[in-house]
Amino acid sequence: MERGDFSGFSVTRQLESHPAQISMLSLAMSAVQDRLRFNGPPIAPLCYIRHMRFFLLACALAVSAAVSAFGQACPNQTGPSVQLDRTLEGQLVFHDGIRKWFELKLDEPQCEQTSIQLIEGERAGTPMEVFRGCRVRSQGRIDFSPTGYYSLEMYQDVRVIESVAKCERQSPFPGYSKVKPDKAIREYRVDMHVIYGAGDHPIVFRVTYAGMELRPWQAYASYWLTGGLVLYGLCGDGFVVDNVFGTPEARPDHFDEPRSSGDMAMFDPERAAAAGKKDLRLGYSCVRSQ
Repeated sequence: MERGDFSGFSVTRQLESHPAQISMLSLAMSAVQDRLRFNGPPIAPLCYIRHMRFFLLACALAVSAAVSAFGQACPNQTGPSVQLDRTLEGQLVFHDGIRKWFELKLDEPQCEQTSIQLIEGERAGTPMEVFRGCRVRSQGRIDFSPTGYYSLEMYQDVRVIESVAKCERQSPFPGYSKVKPDKAIREYRVDMHVIYGAGDHPIVFRVTYAGMELRPWQAYASYWLTGGLVLYGLCGDGFVVDNVFGTPEARPDHFDEPRSSGDMAMFDPERAAAAGKKDLRLGYSCVRSQ
C-alpha cells in the first residue's frame, strides 16, 4: 500500500501499530475488488477514479476513527521521525539546577512516560515560567529527546499553555541581556560554587574586583553546560578569559588561547564526580579585551 497523509498523520505508520485495523482495511479492499469483478463489464476509467477517491477517503476516516479508539499515536524512536501534536495536562515543575528546565508531571501517563520535558522554542505569549507550580494544559509537538541537552526521554515543543485550576502566577524571570559591565572596571575574578550531584543545585556565582563584589553578577559572567556535560565559563561584554583555576579533578583549562576572543574557561564536572568530587570550587579571571 502506498503511503498516504490525512489530517497530518501517516496512514501506513498508524496502521503498522494497529493490526486489527489492517484486517479491517483488507476486508474493505477485498469487498471493492469483488464488486468490480462481478458487476459485468469493466468500469470506465473516470468512474474507477471516482470510486477509488471515495474508497481512499472512507479508509482514511476509518483509520482515523480506529486510531482514536485505540489511543493517540506516539513517536517512533526507531523509524523515521514523525511530528505529532498532543494536548497534555499535569503539574509544571521548574528545575533550578545547573541545567534549568521545565518538567510536566503528567496526570496520566502518555507514550509510556510519567513526565515530559517542556520547551518553549520561539513561542510568543505568556512565558511558561509564570505557571511554575501550577496544574497546566499544554499543546504542541512531542518527540524523543535528541541530545544530552534534554533532561528527560521525551519533550514537547509548547505552542499554547494555560492553567487548568486555581493558579497563583509567579513573576517572570528577570532579564539581564541589557545589563553591561561597569566601564571603570578593567579586570575581575569569577568564583563558581558547583554541587554536581542529584537534585537541583544552581551554580552560585561571586564576582569580585579588589575585594568588592560586583552586581548583578550576570553582567560579568555566564556559563554553558554542553550536552556532553562539559562546563564553560564566559566573561561579560568587552572582556576575555585570563586565568582558569579550581578543583583539580574538574580539570580547569582554557578552551582556546588565553585572552583570545574565542577562549572560555573549561571544566569537566562529570570527571570530577567520577573521582568522588561533587562539591566543586571553580573559577576564572577576566580582563578587558582592549
